[in-house]
Amino acid sequence: MATSQENSSNFEYDSKNATTLSDLFDKAFELFNNINNTDEPTNSPKIQSDIRRTMNMFEEATRLVSIVDMFSQNESLEEVATENLKYFLLPAFLGTLTTKISNTDDRMHIVNIAEIYFLDFLKRVKAYGLTDIEVPEIKMERDREGQQERVRTNAELITEMVNRRNTKLQRYKEQKELESRLKILKENLSNPNIDDEIKREYIVSLIKLYVNLTIEELASIAAEKPILEHMKNMRRTETASGKILQKRRPSPPKLQPIIITRDEVQKKVFGIGYPSLPVLTVQEFYDQRVKDGDWPDRSQQHQTNAKCMQNLANSQGEDNEQEDVKKEEMIEADNPEILGQLRAMDEYKDSHRRGWGNRANRS
Repeated sequence: MATSQENSSNFEYDSKNATTLSDLFDKAFELFNNINNTDEPTNSPKIQSDIRRTMNMFEEATRLVSIVDMFSQNESLEEVATENLKYFLLPAFLGTLTTKISNTDDRMHIVNIAEIYFLDFLKRVKAYGLTDIEVPEIKMERDREGQQERVRTNAELITEMVNRRNTKLQRYKEQKELESRLKILKENLSNPNIDDEIKREYIVSLIKLYVNLTIEELASIAAEKPILEHMKNMRRTETASGKILQKRRPSPPKLQPIIITRDEVQKKVFGIGYPSLPVLTVQEFYDQRVKDGDWPDRSQQHQTNAKCMQNLANSQGEDNEQEDVKKEEMIEADNPEILGQLRAMDEYKDSHRRGWGNRANRS
């Protein structure tokens, strides 16, 4: 339970950064739509860079939503402010972007992360009454021996969920109706005097649309997982038989899902609910970013700046001292260039008294 001091700090943070959070989400949402509507190949370097950038922005927005403790399992949809409804979409957007990541050696890990995001999205909107779908609990076992069985079981759970929802034709019809309604509502959003109810209906319709899109994504993941597992087993067999010899290289850090949760207790309540899943709290997320070098460590930043200034001052002092010593050695050796410079300076001083110069406008 949060203390009164924590609640006070959350309120202060919320009041100062609400605009910043909203702007961050809106900019990321614009990039998200550009990625979805582009004709450029998804695996192109530019699109992959845009995907990573947009994901970082949505992850940062998720972190801010968690800090202000925006959502609670004890409130209803009517209690959520209209301007906060759009943050329900964060895990759906992150899951969609995750599926678009390419040029990776571990596709299975990518689809697992996307699955976590999609199920977290469905579980949260169901808690607020935005869908009646039965969200399955995905089992994540740590032992590799039961991995093939786990994948098959999860695929069956997802398939059962999709079939129980309704037929593909019905979902397609519902999706088209939502898209048509969203198009009309979006045209009205440009009106500065728009009613709050229209804004609310637009965001709720968008959430419902992504419920259908998420169900389709989960069905695709359920179909893809057995294929990925088969390919993995094939590579393992070929490597063991000596047909494929590859140099081992260090694997890049694996993607971790960032869901809306503040602490370990909420981590077990929201999201998938399994402690063994690689889901990060706000503090874990911050520590990981500091460790990866993406964010500065506040405890060491001041010391680093002080050391840099001291090193700069010492370096300048040493350079000046070396220059003076070198000049004296050249004078003692009767260096013609140095002697010429000194004589020229003496002659200049003789013909130009101190204080002379530009005496214009002087009485």
